[in-house]
Amino acid sequence: MPKVSFRPARVFAMQLLYSMEVAGQTVGEALPGILAAQEITDEQKKYGMKLVDLVQAHREELDDEIKAASVHWEIDRMAKIDRIVVRIAMVELLYVPDIPTKVAISEAVQIATKFSTDNSGTFVNGLLSGFMQKKGIVTQPKTKETQS
Repeated sequence: MPKVSFRPARVFAMQLLYSMEVAGQTVGEALPGILAAQEITDEQKKYGMKLVDLVQAHREELDDEIKAASVHWEIDRMAKIDRIVVRIAMVELLYVPDIPTKVAISEAVQIATKFSTDNSGTFVNGLLSGFMQKKGIVTQPKTKETQS
């Protein structure tokens, strides 16, 4: 059975959170436009919505963590997409134990690189590395399930 890629779910979550933040929309208002803009499976949508719900439930905590991990950067000066991508990665690191640490970080870096500025991948990687160090999160070793 082929393994489902959750990158589309992460991109979906990022786009939904971005739309909500920029346009001040609710999930219900933003969702139809985001779903119309891309094709994702039901499983990907379910995981993406889980990420959106986790980010919304823990946003204040996540933003405090971003502030603590970012040296010499005000959170309001960060690119919106970078902030959102970091929030998504942080909820995966903190609240989704079956996602390997390396996967959460790699996905965040790749999504930021594709959808944000030229320096976003490096910025997101550095911010998440600082967060992991502060929290004592270690990178899990590869297992048969996480090797690709």
